This record gives sequence, structure tokens and C-alpha cells, in this order.
Amino acid sequence: MDKILIPVDKFSELSLTAIHYALEFAKRSGSKPVFLFFAEADPANSVQMTTCRLPEDKQAQKIKEKIAQLLDLSIMNGVAVEQHKCHGEYIERLCRFTREFHIAAIVIALPNKKDELYDKIKRDISLLVQMTPCRVLTVREKNNC
Repeated sequence: MDKILIPVDKFSELSLTAIHYALEFAKRSGSKPVFLFFAEADPANSVQMTTCRLPEDKQAQKIKEKIAQLLDLSIMNGVAVEQHKCHGEYIERLCRFTREFHIAAIVIALPNKKDELYDKIKRDISLLVQMTPCRVLTVREKNNC
């Protein structure tokens, strides 16, 4: 069974788009979705314990709840969802994770070209294509027209 990785470093509409696509793709293809939730180091703790990033506003909290509901629903519908937490530098951690867990593909949502995150995410995707043996699937946010 192929594993598809969905990295989540922020609770945003963009993350939600990637998760929707990955879960649907997994259901149709028989792949196993593997979620990697990034946490950040707690600066107050010298042992560098990790704490999940807390949503900064009500919108992020709503998205976090939607993600939890989607994962629960997928599990109830028989999709073998795997979840992991990590901390560290995004690209480095993703590269290591793809090797350790034998990931076949990474799903990343790409924002509109006018979005301020577009260039950074494009650079990240280019690095992942070069540094990992797996495919990088990009999905776009749906336009609400």
C-alpha cells in the first residue's frame, strides 16, 4: 500500500484543501494517508519538549476542528489514517520523514499566485522534488466564484 504524506504546519484553508484532496485520493486509490503535524519547541523548557502550535485566531481554531472531524470521519469510513507530530526545520524534517516511512507521494496545497506564500511554497516544492524520491502532488484552492 502506497503512503501519501500530508504535512500540516499551519491550520489554514490551504492545509484544509490539501487534507480534503489527500483523503479523497487515498479513498479512491487505496493509499494510506500519513499526516505530519509540525509542532514548535517550547522556549520556556530547556529540554525542548514540543507543544502543538495553537491556532492564533478563531478561524484557525475552526479549521483545526474541521481537520479533526475529517480525520475522524475518514477513520470511521475505513481509511487507515496515520498521524505523527514533529518539530524542526520543515524541508529537512520532510525529507527525513519520507525516507524513514517509505512515502510514495507528498500532497501540498498551492495558493493563488497573488498570495504572499506562493513563492515560498513553490521553492519548498522545488526542494522536495530535488531532495526526495517521492512524487510531490500539488493541489489548488477552490475559487469561490
